Amino acid sequence: MKIPLETVNKKIAIGLIGYESLPEIQRCLDPWIGHIDTMILGDGKFDYYDAPNDYSNDGWLEFCEKRYCDKCEVVTYKYTGDQFTKRQKYLDIAGRQGCDYLIAVDTDEYLDPNYQDWNMFYKQLIRFSEITKDRVFYQWVFIPSGKLWPKQGNQFPSNRWLKSAKIHKDPGTMRFCMDSHFIWCPKNVTDDMMIKWQLKHRDQDNKYQFVPRNVIDGVRVRMDRTLRTKEQKEKGKEWAHMNHHAEESKKFYKISKAQGTQQPQGFDSWEEFEQAPHTFDRVTGQRIELGKKIIS
Repeated sequence: MKIPLETVNKKIAIGLIGYESLPEIQRCLDPWIGHIDTMILGDGKFDYYDAPNDYSNDGWLEFCEKRYCDKCEVVTYKYTGDQFTKRQKYLDIAGRQGCDYLIAVDTDEYLDPNYQDWNMFYKQLIRFSEITKDRVFYQWVFIPSGKLWPKQGNQFPSNRWLKSAKIHKDPGTMRFCMDSHFIWCPKNVTDDMMIKWQLKHRDQDNKYQFVPRNVIDGVRVRMDRTLRTKEQKEKGKEWAHMNHHAEESKKFYKISKAQGTQQPQGFDSWEEFEQAPHTFDRVTGQRIELGKKIIS
């Protein structure tokens, strides 16, 4: 498919993950048609999300395959587990499909009809890619009121445009790192390498991290959760609290190991401690053991 800019011969993908997302999906994806080459769509429940089925029952993935297969390349996958691993899969698939860029899209988003200057968008993207070494770029995203978009623990201010890191250059060579869904590095860099470097350079941006600096304008994003049920919103809020505790805990385990801190008594390694069955207190984040107990 030809991107509507004669000077661009890059392969552009969008990556999206969802779960029981059928009511939102058409609003989200239709405006991208004609402006991208590939859709990469992943279905599956996140860890800590309260639902009995691992994969969607509403058929949203099949709906997308049928609706978009004759309009662009559509690649689907299924994964149930943590958020950053589920998102990593669309970066990996983009690499295997030969995509030069991947734009991350969420199901509660839609393109602002007043900001769809695709010529500007792709000109800026290619130009910034040529004059900088940046691998991740911002897009403008409008954060509405909490009534339209329950924040699920996010501290973003309402009713304003904010920068969001959504565009990835050479996605197949990068990975989500530090057990976070908003930090990226080269695939050949380990979390241990990043931590040890940062401990020696505490006041600097990590040299291994892909830090976004520039905003690509022309195509902007709005979001709301008005198409989700009350139950989905309540479960999403609960999941966000638990997911935050889990991500922060995993960072703590990795940093403790890199610093040479002794693992908790009763465990042979930090890896064993991390992988032991556990949950978290929703409010305090205190880890709650579900199996092997820590010996005090």
